[in-house]
Amino acid sequence: MDRTRVAVSAGFLLQGFTFAALVTQTPRLQDRFDLGEGDVTVLLVGVAVVAGLGSVLAGVLATRRSSGTALTTSLVGIGAGAALVGWAPSYPLLIAAFTVYGVALGGVDASMNMQGVRVEALRGRSVMTGFHACWSVGGIVGAGYAALGLPLGVGLSVVAVVVVALAVASARHLAADAPGTQVDDLAAAATIPVPWRPVLLFGLVICLFYSADTGTGSWSAVYLQQALGAASWLVPLGYAAYQVGALVSRLLGDQLVRRVGAARVVAGGAFLGVVGFAVVLAAPVAVLAVPGFLVAGLGIAVIAPLAFAAVGAAVPPEAADAAIARMNIANYMGAILGGAVIGAVAQGGWLRVAFLVPLVLVAPILLLSRAFDGPRATRVG
Repeated sequence: MDRTRVAVSAGFLLQGFTFAALVTQTPRLQDRFDLGEGDVTVLLVGVAVVAGLGSVLAGVLATRRSSGTALTTSLVGIGAGAALVGWAPSYPLLIAAFTVYGVALGGVDASMNMQGVRVEALRGRSVMTGFHACWSVGGIVGAGYAALGLPLGVGLSVVAVVVVALAVASARHLAADAPGTQVDDLAAAATIPVPWRPVLLFGLVICLFYSADTGTGSWSAVYLQQALGAASWLVPLGYAAYQVGALVSRLLGDQLVRRVGAARVVAGGAFLGVVGFAVVLAAPVAVLAVPGFLVAGLGIAVIAPLAFAAVGAAVPPEAADAAIARMNIANYMGAILGGAVIGAVAQGGWLRVAFLVPLVLVAPILLLSRAFDGPRATRVG
């Protein structure tokens, strides 16, 4: 089990590492291809759309083969996509590269959470916030790596080599799916009955969370550089600070749930998120906005792992992979909502107030937090 937990943790870490190493290069991609905020918005929305397709494909692959196979395949895909982005010689080929990355991104997001829920079921206690903490570690390392300023193609090729090598090395240690969860027929795999009530309920929470989370990852660097005039060394640190806060939150998440319950943890996290984004919005200079990103990450980061764990516990074992894959689509609905609205605000000349968007979208989670007050809320530790 220890090797399995390490292998699944590696999947989360590699996803966070690749995502951060890539999205913090947004200003450099803008300079290379002479992209405006509208062009960046098109890229980010496109990635979110094809990631939804990747999530569905991962669900089908998991039910036909295994969630471990889906995770390994998708990790190789994000590595390849990152390298292609780094070497893209033209804007059309950049779009093609981001398409490859986006499909694989959706596959990793879905399958790593399938694996996390499976390990949680095998251990009989909560481990999801710990897995998502590994994602945060990857995000911090990825943002720090991007700050080294290596040539774009070389830097992202190194990312690809690391991701593919570790994905292949850890594949045989991933968790086996529950007996009886695989089917041989493709049509049957795509039509496994899933209880929709928990999928829609926790999917709404996921949508709101990722609207803020993806908006922060995609626009924090642009916001610090163009709205607040940050020096080049400071540009990646907003996202790094956000991930530091997220890491602390997720490391403490299970213990906090055991003490006060999941509903209070989620509500408190949403409140801190609102406060953090308010600081980002009000900061007159970049160096004062960075602590706001830290507070926002500290608050909202526990929301996603607790939502995935909750839906995994709310459906029958044979439907868990399909439920997670389908709920994960809300991830990209949130990404489109947050990224597109912030992009529209920025393109309209209002980049300075763009982080009002995640503030407004996080606030409703305070009301939805009551959904976490159930059997899963006390089954931790």
